[in-house]
Amino acid sequence: MTRPDHRTGSLRATRRIRPGRRELLLGSGLLAAGALSACASEVEPPAAPVTGPELEAPTPVQTEEQLSTAISEIHEAVAAADEKRSAKPLDPRVVGSAQEFRSKLYKLIKKSKGFAKDLERPGASMVMPLTSVDAEFPRTAIALVEDAGDSGVPFFMALRQESAKDPYTTWGWAQQAVGVEMPDVANALVGSQQVGPDADDLLMTPMAALKLYAKVLSDGDEADPDDKLADDPFKVQTHKNIAQERKELNTGVDYDEAATIKEVWTVREEDFVGLRTDEGGALVMSTITSKRTVRIKERGTMRYEEENPYTKAAGTREFNENFIRTFGTHVAVHIPPKGAKGKIQPVGATQTVLGVTGE
Repeated sequence: MTRPDHRTGSLRATRRIRPGRRELLLGSGLLAAGALSACASEVEPPAAPVTGPELEAPTPVQTEEQLSTAISEIHEAVAAADEKRSAKPLDPRVVGSAQEFRSKLYKLIKKSKGFAKDLERPGASMVMPLTSVDAEFPRTAIALVEDAGDSGVPFFMALRQESAKDPYTTWGWAQQAVGVEMPDVANALVGSQQVGPDADDLLMTPMAALKLYAKVLSDGDEADPDDKLADDPFKVQTHKNIAQERKELNTGVDYDEAATIKEVWTVREEDFVGLRTDEGGALVMSTITSKRTVRIKERGTMRYEEENPYTKAAGTREFNENFIRTFGTHVAVHIPPKGAKGKIQPVGATQTVLGVTGE
């Protein structure tokens, strides 16, 4: 199943007694935590990607033992940090945006325990690795890791090792999409070629594909006139959520008369890992941040009838100018090779709420 999106609420427009003043009165439903998750009791966990054949002699790839140790230690670090609601235990295994997102989420949880549902994390066991053949450092890998919870849906985890003396670290993980076809990946003993953000032997360069995904999340399918991007559960649910909020904001009033809503998505280019898939395409991971803004028109007010996690974080139930929610999402995307008939296919996403402001 998909988790209810509490970013939306039941809105209905009413008029204040004061002439010319418009009030949007929101229902008692909670606001959203944005990520998608699957429930093992209701959906069958997706199949892991298929691996290619083994070679007679293995190439210089990371061993499964190395990666298994790293994943176990990452799990322990995140579990300890989540228990203490402190980012300190994340060092040195969890870095970059993953550490940043956790730190901001812990601050929100202190304001409202309702945000604790966003503390999803990978488990301690690896389902399968996608490793680099490169002997030089830094080395990268993407591992499919079991869920620490009960959904049965694994996570793609980005891994990086700066030097032979450094431990593997992760800057993010994206839960595998349910109902989406996965690419075949190279056998762990064979390894995969690293793919850069500007690789031009694919249907689209990885960075261009990620920016297209962000653009479509922001502006809808019309931002992809050539239809290069396939649907995925995260995109579909995101568009449904924003459409529902817009509909409720306009209930009983002329379109956009009382308030407008817009979410803008941006790729964080420094977060990137890409590895070749078995058919010559690439599996890439990155981070996309978003800012969802409800802008209240002049002489208008938006008010929640009851307290909820987001109003607690904002410090108010009444907004006269704007209501802003920010999110960070780690994504995994498969890009076919150049000349292939397939589409760019997002295959995983995990979203975290980062901040709430309003006035």
